[in-house]
Amino acid sequence: MKKAMSKIAQINKEELSAQKVELALIDDLRKAENELKQLSKEASGDGLSQVRKAVLKADRSFINLLRASENAIEIADKFISAAKELGIDSKEAQGIKNLANSLEADAEFWVKELNASQYS
Repeated sequence: MKKAMSKIAQINKEELSAQKVELALIDDLRKAENELKQLSKEASGDGLSQVRKAVLKADRSFINLLRASENAIEIADKFISAAKELGIDSKEAQGIKNLANSLEADAEFWVKELNASQYS
């Protein structure tokens, strides 16, 4: 009978141990769930809002750069044309035009990229 009681005690001890492990796993699972919900809220809420604002600000900046580049190219072309008629050196204007062409290409690329990322 003593042996049977000790066997029952051993079984009860093993069952309690298994239940403790299950309870610990449930606690871990709930903590993981809470962490997922919190991080998802942060990423989808404030984090995503900040990214959207940054993208819109960058887009506006590149659109302004695009317009300024187009304007600089137009002015440089007029200067180069007038310089030819007057026999004046137009190297500086050509340098500005080259810079504006390069910046215009960069701005066009980024405007397309920033706008495309909104729709993908």
